[in-house]
Amino acid sequence: MDKNWLVYIVILIIIGLALGIGFSIYTNNKNETDRMDVLSEKELANNSNTRETIYQNDLVQNDNVIETSSYEEKISPNAMIVKKTYYEACDHLIRKNEDIPKELVNKTEADVEAMFPDWKIEEFSPTQITLYKTSSNNCGEHYFVQEHNGVIGIYITDQYGVKKLKEDTEISTQYLPEEDFQNLKAGVEIIGRTKLVEFLEDYE
Repeated sequence: MDKNWLVYIVILIIIGLALGIGFSIYTNNKNETDRMDVLSEKELANNSNTRETIYQNDLVQNDNVIETSSYEEKISPNAMIVKKTYYEACDHLIRKNEDIPKELVNKTEADVEAMFPDWKIEEFSPTQITLYKTSSNNCGEHYFVQEHNGVIGIYITDQYGVKKLKEDTEISTQYLPEEDFQNLKAGVEIIGRTKLVEFLEDYE
C-alpha cells in the first residue's frame, strides 16, 4: 500500500512538471508572436511612411521639372512692331511698321502689354509683334492735292471733309501740261501717305 502511494505521488509530480513546462513554452511562444505582430505593424507603418515620402519627393521632383522646362519667348534686337489701327470715321485700316524700341529687347509678351496698354496683341514672336486698336477718328491720311500760289499744295481733310493746308511743295505748276494743270486747279483727292508720295513723284 505504501509503495502504491509513492508511485501516485511520483506520477503527479511528473504530470505537474509536464504541465508547467508546456505552459511555459506556450506563454513564450505567445509573447514572441505578439512581439512579431507589433514589429510587423511598425514595419508596415514605416514602409507606408517611406512610400509616402518617396511619392511626395517624386511630386516635388516632377514640379521642379515642369518649372525648369517652362520657356517664355523674348524679343529679338532685330524684331519689328506692326501697328494696325482701324479708324471708324473713315472705315480705314492703317498699318505701320516700326523698329523695336531698345527698352523692349529681350522682354516678354507681358512687358509688351505693360508698355502698350491701349493695344491688343494679335501676334507675338521673337521677330515680330503685331498690335491692333480702334479709333473713332479719321485716319489722318486723307489728302487733297491742289495748285496753290504757283506750286502744288498738300491739304489734309478731316472726317467732316474740311480741308486744311498742310504744306506747299517745291513743285511748280507753271510748266505742267495743260491737262495736269487743270486737274491740279480742281484738286485731286488721295488717300494714303504712300500714294501721295507716288503722285508727287510723277510731277518732279
